[in-house]
Amino acid sequence: MQNISDVHIPETSHQLLKKSIIGTITTIRHNDQLLSSHPVSFVWDGDSIRISSLKNRIKYKNILADARVSFCVVSATNVMDYLEVRGYATLEDDPDRVFARRQFVESSGGDEPPADMDPPDAERVIITIHPQQVSSPKLYGGRFDNFQASKKS
Repeated sequence: MQNISDVHIPETSHQLLKKSIIGTITTIRHNDQLLSSHPVSFVWDGDSIRISSLKNRIKYKNILADARVSFCVVSATNVMDYLEVRGYATLEDDPDRVFARRQFVESSGGDEPPADMDPPDAERVIITIHPQQVSSPKLYGGRFDNFQASKKS
């Protein structure tokens, strides 16, 4: 998987990643090779997109079997502003939950995670996304940048 060089996320997408707290990660299901997408909170540190997860989650099992992933973030204020990252993921244990705590605090606006957030004996991991292709188009030349998603009744 790592034979293609990692690419950098363009600086024009950094603000979107800084302002967003939810993205969607898509993995390849280990049991039938169909796609599986999950909304996730994430941390963007200016270099990497990282996600905390539990080892009992399907995305963890999928990444163990096939590291290819896609990650997408859509602006909360402009649906024409989005970023898609295609590449692979690596896994790293987070035994002391230091990263999980950081992700929770950043995505909640400063609240500490509840002590009973994870089941007893649950094991946390850090998923790091390594971009190989990045799409962050200026849809329709920016003509609809003020377009707002609206609910239909």
